[in-house]
Amino acid sequence: MLLDCDEQLFMTYKHNGEKGAEKLLSKWLEAESDSPADPKILGTALSPNLFLVNEETAMNIAFSTARKYWGRVTIDMQTFFNKYGLDTKFVNERLNAFFYTQKGKETFFEQLFAQHTMDLERLIWLIFGKRMQITMPVNELQTIFLYKFENEYLVHMIYKEDTHFWHWLFMKKVYSLFIHKPLEQFTFIHEMMGHVEQSTRNTCGHVNNFVDNYKKTLDKCITYVDNYNSTCLAKKQLHLYQIVTHYRLSEGDYSCVKALITSFEADWRYSMYALTEKEKALIAYLQFHIAHKEKIPETVIYYGEYLLEDERLNNYAIEILLEYKELLPNRKPTPPAIIKNYELNFLENLYAVLLDHYVKMERYQEGLQLLKEHVLASNKKIHAALVQNNYSNEQFIAIEASVQQDIALHVNNSLQHIGLSVEEWRQHYRQPETPYSLVAQSASLHMLNILKVLFVTEQYELFEKLMEIYKKYLLIDDHFEKLRVFISAYV
Repeated sequence: MLLDCDEQLFMTYKHNGEKGAEKLLSKWLEAESDSPADPKILGTALSPNLFLVNEETAMNIAFSTARKYWGRVTIDMQTFFNKYGLDTKFVNERLNAFFYTQKGKETFFEQLFAQHTMDLERLIWLIFGKRMQITMPVNELQTIFLYKFENEYLVHMIYKEDTHFWHWLFMKKVYSLFIHKPLEQFTFIHEMMGHVEQSTRNTCGHVNNFVDNYKKTLDKCITYVDNYNSTCLAKKQLHLYQIVTHYRLSEGDYSCVKALITSFEADWRYSMYALTEKEKALIAYLQFHIAHKEKIPETVIYYGEYLLEDERLNNYAIEILLEYKELLPNRKPTPPAIIKNYELNFLENLYAVLLDHYVKMERYQEGLQLLKEHVLASNKKIHAALVQNNYSNEQFIAIEASVQQDIALHVNNSLQHIGLSVEEWRQHYRQPETPYSLVAQSASLHMLNILKVLFVTEQYELFEKLMEIYKKYLLIDDHFEKLRVFISAYV
């Protein structure tokens, strides 16, 4: 079920391409006598009257489209369901019970309204209560988007056929809403803009300098919106999205991000929409990593300590992740492990980076305090030894056993045959082409920082045991040479 404007644009696009669709939009614009000036940042805008619909129409469009494409079992889908032991009769009964009842329709719309997007994987979870951990079959209907603007809705489908067009049209609709609608009507800006970025990549990702072009276009749109809208919560959210996007796409140059942050903090500090604690934590997280990449230890330590104080980052991490999924590396933390890639979890990475800069600034007592206060700064066994002053042989055996378990999990994802896994690791972890190399590099650098802190703060018993473990399981020649030089300077 297509809106009239979607159908006309699609047919024009099929025959005359994107240029033809733009010409049709220009004709429509000329016919709009009361249309505001169009800045043409992304070509010609559409009048929202052409594609915004009321709730009942939005519900009918979304549900009937989903039923048409997802309400029957194709051969590919049945093959997929067979892998989970679900036969055709059972699947069809569940689909019919969902797609041909008022309750199913209401449940579908509630989920779509809450999540703003629906695809086949989400639908299967909704109907069957299962998260399918295998690749979903390709379906003609890929995604349904839904966003509310006061009492009207933007409902838009992405189809497999001519997917470039449907992504282009989604971008065009959202752009048109920014041009024509007051910003106060926008909700979930970060999520909508994330979908716009996905569609932009699908449409223009092949273009040279895509990243620069996307950032420039985004900045132009936001500047235009700023000039035509008063201060509101949505404006603040839009600027936060701009900052995070420039950070993610910075490619090593953070001057623009830092300028945006400075301007943002000045603009909103005394506003009625002043920064929340979550937003302060988000900005501090960006500044922490910018300082790390620009090698400014004092700033790294300042923001690292701020994020750890009162567990700020940990407390707001889930909210930040919900809004900016790609910003925080979110592999499950592993407190028992010392051998791991510290870049894969935002908290483990925070501790590793902060400890590294304590060492760089020769603030070893603060490094020791970090190790004593936070188990993720080392691992459970090392942390216990430090906190309890337990340097018994049994404790050292337990530390080494935990390292062997780390290795076994990396090699075989199993604690069976630990000896064989350790041997496999020791033979190959120094080889750059192996899957162990990144883990070993990250763990080695962090372990050496722990060793430096322990040595300078005279925790000699633990230092000697960890040094023995390091040489046995994690030694990387150039890293170890730097440690040797470091220790020589103190002897």
